[in-house]
Amino acid sequence: MSGLQATSEERYEGLDPEQLIRAFRLMHTARRLDDREVALKRQNRIYFQISGAGHEAVQVAAGMLLRPGEDGFYLYYRDRALCLTLGVTPYEMLQQAVGAAGDPSSGGRQMPSHWGHKKLNIVSVSSPTGTQFNQAVGWAEASRYNGRKDDDLTLVTSGEGATSEGEFWEALNLACLQRLPVLFLIEDNGYAISVPVECQTAGGSISALAAGFPGLLRLEVDGTDFLASYRAMKEATAWVRQGHGPAMVHAHVTRPYSHSLSDDERLYKPPAERQAEAERDPLIRYPQFLVDQGILDRQRLELITHEVDEEVHEAAHQ
Repeated sequence: MSGLQATSEERYEGLDPEQLIRAFRLMHTARRLDDREVALKRQNRIYFQISGAGHEAVQVAAGMLLRPGEDGFYLYYRDRALCLTLGVTPYEMLQQAVGAAGDPSSGGRQMPSHWGHKKLNIVSVSSPTGTQFNQAVGWAEASRYNGRKDDDLTLVTSGEGATSEGEFWEALNLACLQRLPVLFLIEDNGYAISVPVECQTAGGSISALAAGFPGLLRLEVDGTDFLASYRAMKEATAWVRQGHGPAMVHAHVTRPYSHSLSDDERLYKPPAERQAEAERDPLIRYPQFLVDQGILDRQRLELITHEVDEEVHEAAHQ
């Protein structure tokens, strides 16, 4: 390894330039797939769409640190970028969106964005939010008796709204009681559909509410900052894999699109707040960071975005 490369990897949490560029490619792919599905919904080619926009940075960071097919995954409907990073393809996602029989998640029987992939250990998502918490803890406990490798873990994700449900607290209690290898990733975009977090979560912070759980590593991070998210997820995965017990990463993200295409956020989110969210958009901040650091130039950035757009276009027309 050259001295220049070593210095670069130390600055970027151990990631080399190509890994940093891959992160952008995955984030851009997730956003373009969201946009393609929005267009398909308006053409009445799919019947439902719910976006992961604004969540991409922390999801890609998480996916780059986890082991598809070995770790267990209990995800929620906004985790498009995470699924892409774990190995789900754009074509497979669009198969699910249109209800195609070839959909690896459910053979076209599940709703769009209800991720599942047997080969990757992504357990099919349930529409009632919060049910994944106890299921994930059950997987983690069962893995102790079912050939678990020493450092496999179980990831469970949700938005902050679902943490108001009883399953979240039951899962935290058992995970801490049994020191289970569970990583909780809470993607806090500030809204449970139209209800702001300060009206949904006592005190407005799930991190503060979970402070009393013994043995739980709690980390709070700007989930729109890729490197900060990677640093937090790296610490959390190491904690869990080393057998210290569960960890919770509370990632503050944005939601630049409405809750779903059945919702219009302009009715409850003021223009100033929407503008502030737009300025934190990881699909604007992260590529600018890569250019500013000399990791990408404008020409290669444009080439990557063109390649991604072509890949999504081809997947949509297969």
